[in-house]
Amino acid sequence: MQPEKILKAEWKRQAHGAITHVYMTPDGSYIGAASEDHDVYLMEFGGKLLWANTTGDDVAFVKVSDDGEYVVSYSKDSIISFFNKRGDQLWTYRVGRRLNALDMDPEGSLVVAGYEDCSVRALDRSGNVTWSRTFRKPVTSVCVSGSGSLFLVGTAEGRTYMFTSDGRLRWEFITNSPVVYVFTSYDGEFSYVLEMMNNTLHCLSDRGNELASSTYAGEINDLSITDDGRYLAIGFSNSQVYFTDKNLNLLWKSIVPGPVVRLKVSDDSSMVFATTATHGVYVLNKKGDQLLTFQFEDVALGLWCSSDGNYFAAGAKDTIYLFGISRYLQYIAREQVKVLKLMEADKQRALRGKEGQHIEPRPGLAGGLSNSCARCGTPILSSRTFCNYCEMLNRRGK
Repeated sequence: MQPEKILKAEWKRQAHGAITHVYMTPDGSYIGAASEDHDVYLMEFGGKLLWANTTGDDVAFVKVSDDGEYVVSYSKDSIISFFNKRGDQLWTYRVGRRLNALDMDPEGSLVVAGYEDCSVRALDRSGNVTWSRTFRKPVTSVCVSGSGSLFLVGTAEGRTYMFTSDGRLRWEFITNSPVVYVFTSYDGEFSYVLEMMNNTLHCLSDRGNELASSTYAGEINDLSITDDGRYLAIGFSNSQVYFTDKNLNLLWKSIVPGPVVRLKVSDDSSMVFATTATHGVYVLNKKGDQLLTFQFEDVALGLWCSSDGNYFAAGAKDTIYLFGISRYLQYIAREQVKVLKLMEADKQRALRGKEGQHIEPRPGLAGGLSNSCARCGTPILSSRTFCNYCEMLNRRGK
C-alpha cells in the first residue's frame, strides 16, 4: 500500500534557527520546541505562540509538563533552563562536564540529568539537587517513568540502574557494552535497554530481570515504546521500521524511503510516525500500512505525537509543524472501500468473460473483454486502457 500524499499541516511556525527537538503533551494541548537560535518555544494546540525565551546556546532538548505549567530544556553549553507557563526563567543549572541526557516527570516536579562526569542528578522545581549518584563511566541515557516515580539510568560501563524518585536503588542490570538508550513504561513494569554491541536490545521486568533480548543486523537509529511498555517501534538506518511486542517478537516490518531519523509510537499503539533522511514523515497504522506521507524542505529532527495518535508535531529546518490525521484516516478508509468494490467488480467481469458469458457494456462503452490493463494485466473492456483500480492510482499520480 502506497501512502497518500494528501497530508497538510494544521499550522506551522517559523523560528530563527534549525529545530532540533519538539515535544507534545499527551493530550496535545501544548507543543514545546528547541532551536539552534538559542530559543525555547512554547505553543498551544491552535498554534498560538505563548512565549519564546533565550538560553545561552543552541537548544538540544525540551520537555513540557502534562499541564503545560513547566518547561525544561538544555543547551549545548550544558545549561539546564527551567521555565514556567508564562515563560519566566525560574532557574538554571550547570556543572563543569558535558550534559548527555535529560528528562522530567509529567508534573514538572523533578528533573533528572545525566553527565559526562559519570554522575546523575535529580533537581526539584526550585533547582535544588535532591539527590545524586556517581558511577564509574559517563551516563549515556536517562528516562523518567510516566508515573514520575521511577528513574532509569544507563551508563557507558554497560550498566543500567532503576531508582525511585527519592534516589533509592531498585535494581541494576549489566550488559556487555555501553548503553545507548533506556526506556521504561508508565509504572516500570517493562523497561528496555539498547546496548552498543551488535545492536542488542533487552526487555526487563519491574525487578530488573531479563524477559527477552534480540540482536539486530541493522543499526538502530531510534526507539519508541507505548505507555504500558507492551509494544515497541524500532527505526533502522537501513530504512526499516520494526514493530514488536514486549517479548521482542516481530509483529510487522515496513520499509520507508530512506534511513529512519526519528520515530514515535502513540501510547495506545494505534499509530507509528517516522521521519527519514530523505526529508519525509510517514504515518503507519498498527498493521504496518503506510497511510500518509508529507515532504519537508529538510530532515525533520523533531517528532512527537499525542497519546491517541490523532495529532503529531514535527520540526524540520527552521519550522515547527502540527498535523491532525483523523480526517485523512477517514478519507483513506472510504477510499479503501471504494477500491475494494472496484477491484471486485473488475474480477467478476473478468470471470464472466472467461466463462463465455455475454457482458453488457457499461453505459457509453463498447462491450467485450478483449483488452488487458496496461498497468496490471487484468482483463478489461476493449475500449479501456486501465482497470478501475489502476485508473484510480493514476488519478492520484501513483
